[in-house]
Amino acid sequence: MATLDHETLLGIVRNRPLLAVALLRAAAFVGEDEPADGEAIVLRFPWTRLASAEEPALAARYREIIAAARRTRANLGESMFGEIIAFLNARIEEGLHHTDLIARKGVRDWRAERDLWAKRDRVAFLESILLDDFYLAVEEHSQAEHLLKLEAAAYNWHDDYQDDWRV
Repeated sequence: MATLDHETLLGIVRNRPLLAVALLRAAAFVGEDEPADGEAIVLRFPWTRLASAEEPALAARYREIIAAARRTRANLGESMFGEIIAFLNARIEEGLHHTDLIARKGVRDWRAERDLWAKRDRVAFLESILLDDFYLAVEEHSQAEHLLKLEAAAYNWHDDYQDDWRV
């Protein structure tokens, strides 16, 4: 039976993500009664024998492109996304302060408080992606950018809201 160690599997996922998805999809549909040796896999999926002499160069170029995209996004994150995050955190604190003032008058709005706490958690998670590089793919960073702008759009009436934050 053919086996993959952890490092080899990570290499395939990093360098050939589409191949990794195809292999995982194919492995998911292999029945228990079928042989799992290497030759049986090659017979079942003949495209596994296909390889390119340029593969290492393509993988290296892919890593260069991803690294450049990460650098660009990091620079953008420090400038624009830091401002949006600070803006959102200030609005959340204002909302919590407002619910606290209302609670002192005897009316506690648990739903509003929980909504603000959840919003604070979402913003913190998006901050970890956008400013702390806590993401695996550039697509995840793009999604986080969009979600952060959507969170800020709820406050488009505020004087400190900037037009370039619009989705």
